Amino acid sequence: MNTTLVIMAAWMGSRYGGLKQIDWFGPNGETILEYSIYDAIRAWFTDVVIIIRRSFEEQFKQVLGSRFDDKIRIQYAFQEINPVVEGFDSLPVREKPRGTGHAVLSAKDHIKGNFCVINADDYYGVDWYRQMHDWLLNNCKENTCSMVWYILENTLSENGTVNRGVCKVDSESNLTDIEERLKVWKISETMAAKPDGEETWLESIVSMNFWGFHATIFAVFEVEFHKFLKEQWTIEKSEFFITVPPNQFVKSVDKECKVMISNDKRYWVTYADDKTTTQKAIKALVDEGIYPENLRE
Repeated sequence: MNTTLVIMAAWMGSRYGGLKQIDWFGPNGETILEYSIYDAIRAWFTDVVIIIRRSFEEQFKQVLGSRFDDKIRIQYAFQEINPVVEGFDSLPVREKPRGTGHAVLSAKDHIKGNFCVINADDYYGVDWYRQMHDWLLNNCKENTCSMVWYILENTLSENGTVNRGVCKVDSESNLTDIEERLKVWKISETMAAKPDGEETWLESIVSMNFWGFHATIFAVFEVEFHKFLKEQWTIEKSEFFITVPPNQFVKSVDKECKVMISNDKRYWVTYADDKTTTQKAIKALVDEGIYPENLRE
């Protein structure tokens, strides 16, 4: 069975100040993207699809080269900023992509089996790729999806606000609701908040865009994307988030999303000042022997 790792990498990184997806974080210039692919290989994924803007293609290919070609199949999918969408003849011209949910739809034609979706600029750790791959092989069905969730406190940046999907789960670790909250920051030892003053407990669970899906989920993405376009097509910076389709999916009585719990501190790069922290974390993993000294050899 094909199992595909889908990596979302189509944004510019305005808060970071450049293409963080191909900036270096490892001791020999490795990108987080390379560590993700390396972890996917060790977890026995068969394919990788990297979602980028078409204008980024040569830069990504120069960074990755051919070093993984004999271990896993890598393809590129293109998230067009101004896509042609059936039923919408005059969508407003935009300067940024229409969100992570639209990114997933952009990869549809490249995916033949069950798949996992991650962010290009997040380090998740090899164990979670293995657990997700096991779920995709043994438990993924048309009426199921899955996600790895994190503790909010372990995902906040010291350098600015972040966006997080705050989750609710039932007693059997099934997702019941997820709400995308924008510009969240820590305000006390127990609480975080967003600009409108709404507060969230630091021990709340959140999505970091680590999802597992059956290929039939694309039908849900398409319905929700069309709904998004009808409701928000005139709003210049509106985004269709990846959290929307699974949130609608679990509202059906015969559908469920299994939540896998991570107590790990996740490393990411939202701001330029996040880079040093993530570089140190990866260097420590190299020193522990979790990764080779030079991933590019």
